[in-house]
Amino acid sequence: MYLEAFFEAVDSVFATIRNTQRGTIEVAAGVIAESLANHGALLVMDTGHMLKHEAFNRAGGLMAIAPFSYGLSVECPINQRTVERSAEEEAELESRTVALALDKSKMKRGDVLIINSNSGRTSNVVEVALQCKERGITTIALCSAAQMNGCSVAHISGKKLFDAADICIDNCGPFGDASIEVKDNEKMCPLSGLAATYVLWAIQAEAVGLLQARGVNPTIFRSVHVSGPEYIEKQREAFLKQGV
Repeated sequence: MYLEAFFEAVDSVFATIRNTQRGTIEVAAGVIAESLANHGALLVMDTGHMLKHEAFNRAGGLMAIAPFSYGLSVECPINQRTVERSAEEEAELESRTVALALDKSKMKRGDVLIINSNSGRTSNVVEVALQCKERGITTIALCSAAQMNGCSVAHISGKKLFDAADICIDNCGPFGDASIEVKDNEKMCPLSGLAATYVLWAIQAEAVGLLQARGVNPTIFRSVHVSGPEYIEKQREAFLKQGV
């Protein structure tokens, strides 16, 4: 009953990405190729959909891609005490946390960070983008414009991710993410994960072509099921020497 509607929804989103986002995808790939060719790094920050699994250590993917995430874990169970902070105090705490995370990371000027956040509104991703800009780290935002425009601002600056990032790519997913109308029920089949993955692989495909045009042949993972783990280790060794 809903199968054909799902196929049509996915086809529509992918076609919309191709027709409206291709130019920006090419720009993103160009920035990445420039960075990697000059010994920069490519990182992905994913806020909880598919890219945290799809982007890294994947057969056919760039070995150069690394994850970026952070967290602050504090154990202090004073149950009889509550802590109330103003919006300004919470923002200051988040700013310091992000600064520490970036300080502790190995990122530096000239690197590229892809930030995948479907809503593009949460204050942590906006704060990361703003602080990366100050550090000379290029950010590529991957969001649903429909979702972001339909949500309220969370960051104290009044900005959303498309306001803070250097390059902005719309995953073209619908507001609410789910795509299929279900009788007497909620909509189903969210598209943000599939759309983000589609964009990520499109960016990689273009970036590899641009790198090869520069005479740089980047390391691409071969499936461990094709040549075994020993070959992958040889690839890693070559990557560490070449840097891309």
